[in-house]
Amino acid sequence: MRLVFTNADQDTFDEYRSRFAARVRERGGSVSPSVLKTVLDYKFGEPDAGGDGQLAQWHRGDVAALLLDWLPRLGGADLPSEDAVRTALEAWFGLLTEQEWWDPRSDSVAELLAVIGEVAEGYQRAAANRAEHHIASYMTEVMVDNDIDIEDPEQVADFERRVDAGEIDVDFALLSGLADGSIEPPPSFLSGAGRFGASWRAPVLLEGAALDAAITAAPGYAALKEEFDALDDMYDDVAADADADPRAGDPVLVWDFGFESIADDLLDITELDEDGFDEAFDADPEDVVEQVLMVLFMERLPMPENLVGELVADMCGALDDSAPATGQVALFDRAAGFVLGELRRHGAVVREEHGQDADAAGGPVVSLTPLGEWAAYRELTDAGYDIRTFDELMAESAEVLVERAASGEPGGDLDLEAWIEARDIESAVRELTAVAVRTDDSTHRATVSAATAERALLARPVYEELLEVPAAGRLARTWLFHAGFRKESDLQADDLEWHTVDAIAAMARMDLMDDEQIADLPVRRQGGVPSIIDLAVEHQHPEAAFLLSWLGEHHSDAAVRKEARTALFRLSSRGA
Repeated sequence: MRLVFTNADQDTFDEYRSRFAARVRERGGSVSPSVLKTVLDYKFGEPDAGGDGQLAQWHRGDVAALLLDWLPRLGGADLPSEDAVRTALEAWFGLLTEQEWWDPRSDSVAELLAVIGEVAEGYQRAAANRAEHHIASYMTEVMVDNDIDIEDPEQVADFERRVDAGEIDVDFALLSGLADGSIEPPPSFLSGAGRFGASWRAPVLLEGAALDAAITAAPGYAALKEEFDALDDMYDDVAADADADPRAGDPVLVWDFGFESIADDLLDITELDEDGFDEAFDADPEDVVEQVLMVLFMERLPMPENLVGELVADMCGALDDSAPATGQVALFDRAAGFVLGELRRHGAVVREEHGQDADAAGGPVVSLTPLGEWAAYRELTDAGYDIRTFDELMAESAEVLVERAASGEPGGDLDLEAWIEARDIESAVRELTAVAVRTDDSTHRATVSAATAERALLARPVYEELLEVPAAGRLARTWLFHAGFRKESDLQADDLEWHTVDAIAAMARMDLMDDEQIADLPVRRQGGVPSIIDLAVEHQHPEAAFLLSWLGEHHSDAAVRKEARTALFRLSSRGA
């Protein structure tokens, strides 16, 4: 069974959630289907809240986030009791343990279930008054953002005074909407990190001498250093803020000085004051700079320069209208162009006017440099995103890397290759084949097969051992055959047919076939040879329903589409 969904779409997860629920029901017990659904939905997560898509790995913070944010925010009109949540968690943890799917990096089951009692009072208050809970969560987040110790009555009282005096920004419109229920509550500071940080690029972070060298090599460093050194008072202030961090040498201080000035200069080039800027962009200048970095950080490949402003406008909500004002879009283009120019001057962005990427885009493309990745990581983590670094990714389980590569995201295959090369090859192959044997996802099997085929001689002994494992025999036989280590006579009767269905399903899921290739699929019986439709049904392949549905929608021949839909109906009718 597939257990990692960090890069999955909602439809794929919905399909698997139904499978998981069925497995839990088979174990017996009185588990509420709706509460189990909510538990699984939490661990799948939202892009910026909830779990990280790793359904077999749980920590105490997950249970707290489930009870204090997810359920109060998304749990429906009547929240379940703590006992109902406990029963659902016990059932899910029991299935994971029983099937040997439990991630050993998780906290213990006892530690996880203990959290329910620890947060019970807060959960009960949330259930009794949802609006009050959401308001309290928002105000607590504002206090934390302003470095207020929420356990110190004097600091809390001073915070309230500063709010009343207008010294601390509070979104009173949001508070009013939360109070009367007209606004859906945003994720709270207890919400969990979500999937964004685990699905984005995993940066190799510069540090020490390498970081200093990258900063000082920037095109505008000399002029920036001269300007920085001339401002003695500002130098003293910034140096004091560095708090004697041994990593924060002069180049980093100069970088900080220059980077922080981008937002101030952005006000000048737009010829707006702070209120006017906020009205025009629905964001402050610092947010616009952060969003330019985010756009480039999210996109791993070089991006057309003329798209950056549009994407930032979309993130600020300026494209919500069906026909946004041309002048408004032009304003974002101008702002993004200025920020990109400053980031280039600081060595964080590179611009290419010629070459393969620029030619394909029909114009200049921009991308982050290693220094830009460092800067984006720092800004986005400060903004609350939990971004996995390259070193952290290399320490992940095999399935995390397989799922990442199978998603088709740029660089995912390179991450998997780096993960393999970072460990003993035999150990890596064993971990990868264990994923292929357990999973019911054809794309993951295809990804493992391709990665191990790249090092076939080293992988061969592992696959030879798998021949003796009943659950892995077909996978091992077909891999050894395609790698040239076995003859067709060594295969069992249906091995190649099952593998053909699996391979086509994987290509369909990964969107690797164009219309011509789809039209060439063996969808009709020829000379006694069954069609792919027949094979999917005959072998009760786990991807049969998906493949038939996909053929019924995507094949160019109306007769084939009809035959596939008919076969799907028959398959569904008999409960397959």
